[in-house]
Amino acid sequence: MELHRAAEKSSAAAAPSLKTGLAAMLGRPFASLPSQIMVSVLVATLVTSLLVTVLSTRSIGSFLKGEIDRKFPAILHEADERLTQWFTQRERDVATFGQSRVVVDAFRTLAVRARSDEGARVRRELQDYLSYVLAQFPQFQSLFVLDEKGQVLTWAGPHHELPPGFLRELSGVAEPSVHILRTSGGGLTQVASTPVVGSGPSLHALLQSDVLESLLANEDLGDTGSVFLIDKNGSVLIGTNASDDARRYERPLPEPGADVSIEEYARADGEHVVGCAKRFGRFGWTIIVEESYDAAFAPVVRSVRQLLVFNLAIVAVFSAIAFWIARFVARPILVLSDRALRIARGDSDVVIPQSSRADEIGVLTRTFREMMNRLRMNQDELEEKRVEIEEANRRLLAQNRELQRVNEVFEQLSITDDLTKLHNHRFFQDHLPREMKRADRTGESLALILIDVDDFKQVNDRYGHSVGDAVLRRMADVMSQEVREMDLLARYGGEEFALLASGTDLDGAVALAEKLRLSVGAARFSLLAPGGTSEIQVTISSGVAVYRGDSRAFFNDADRALYRAKEAGKDCVVASDADDQLARSSDR
Repeated sequence: MELHRAAEKSSAAAAPSLKTGLAAMLGRPFASLPSQIMVSVLVATLVTSLLVTVLSTRSIGSFLKGEIDRKFPAILHEADERLTQWFTQRERDVATFGQSRVVVDAFRTLAVRARSDEGARVRRELQDYLSYVLAQFPQFQSLFVLDEKGQVLTWAGPHHELPPGFLRELSGVAEPSVHILRTSGGGLTQVASTPVVGSGPSLHALLQSDVLESLLANEDLGDTGSVFLIDKNGSVLIGTNASDDARRYERPLPEPGADVSIEEYARADGEHVVGCAKRFGRFGWTIIVEESYDAAFAPVVRSVRQLLVFNLAIVAVFSAIAFWIARFVARPILVLSDRALRIARGDSDVVIPQSSRADEIGVLTRTFREMMNRLRMNQDELEEKRVEIEEANRRLLAQNRELQRVNEVFEQLSITDDLTKLHNHRFFQDHLPREMKRADRTGESLALILIDVDDFKQVNDRYGHSVGDAVLRRMADVMSQEVREMDLLARYGGEEFALLASGTDLDGAVALAEKLRLSVGAARFSLLAPGGTSEIQVTISSGVAVYRGDSRAFFNDADRALYRAKEAGKDCVVASDADDQLARSSDR
């Protein structure tokens, strides 16, 4: 907006100068820069035409042929470059989309959690990303993703029915490429494809089909000329002339890499044309340029003859004044051109001299001065904006790091019991299936000990819940000191705890449970009472089970063993084995 307002101010400031220059031009025609340039060019052309007049009649034939030989290959080359750049750029675009972090992460997630809620969320994010890309790149009609079997996983943009066989061919793409399908109606369906890095699916883009005609168009051809594409069978695929689509190219096709040669021939409809052909590097296509023979040669011949007549008529009149006008015009233009060249090379300290001239050179000089002043102001503003953006980026990076740290803290809190600081029930339920799978895979023993505080309700009722919480925290500390780092001790709920011991058989688990029972029983829990500080003692009961391949029976066996420990009088350890034998400490 600032640049736009600056341009408006500059235009408003230059308006009086333009009005002054227009008035001077009307009052003195030769003070006008267009008049000076027109007369100078005309005089120079007429001087040289004295020699051209003598030679033109001899060289007109070779001149016309050389012009055609230059124009047609240039048109072919330009069309070839445009098509090549178009298809190459589309391959690069779709390859960039396929390698984006959003697409790659989406398919990695779908490969693992395709049917979960997270998989559905990832599909929606992928659909939104493809819609965003489609809005930014008008060269594409639609974007879609195929799995390894050619099935459409997601589609963004207008939907087009494509043959299943063509979709299966697209799904096997190994590198970025463009595929062409000739539709039953004679049209072309262009699809740019790329594999998605690190996954089996592939990303595809349906290209705008009407772009090829604009890429083939060339202003150098007359109304009777056309540029068109044919396939290896000679059928016209698309052309700049609507009549080309309904015919075939009957002439022999050039070999790949062959030099372009201009030929005169009659088409199937009898029209005499001048044309040439060049093999296109993709899809087995050939580019053809044709123009009517009369349209290609007659206008040039007529123009040359008319020019010769006019040049011979006026050359004598304007030759005398050519030198004076050229010298008058050239001097200020050379000065201004030198300053413009220095500006183009990046010299920002160029000083544009003042000019009192009322013609276009004066207006141009003053406008250049204003442009240089505005350029310096814009450079200063851009530098200030750059500094502000860098500072904003630094702040944003710092905020992102802080957010990441907070997220890590939240993640840790979500799996930690607030009271005992042990892992909570949720973490234990997530960890238990993984340990059972590992035991199935490695054959190692896996033991589960369920622990319950005896008569904990009486502690809460007698001393209060704050004392009960303190007892649970102290018990967690005592038991944590007795277990290995590789064991998982978690608060299962209320006064219940669960201990998962990997690499431990039934005897070892019973010994560990007995060790915990003795440690808790030996601990003393101090509390403040009206008469002073007193101590209380608590006991625990434990149920022990060993994993034998049945996940449901694993937990139920430990739970039944804990229930039997309660029935056996509490403060004991009961192991669930094949005979459901009772293992209990004699020390109460």
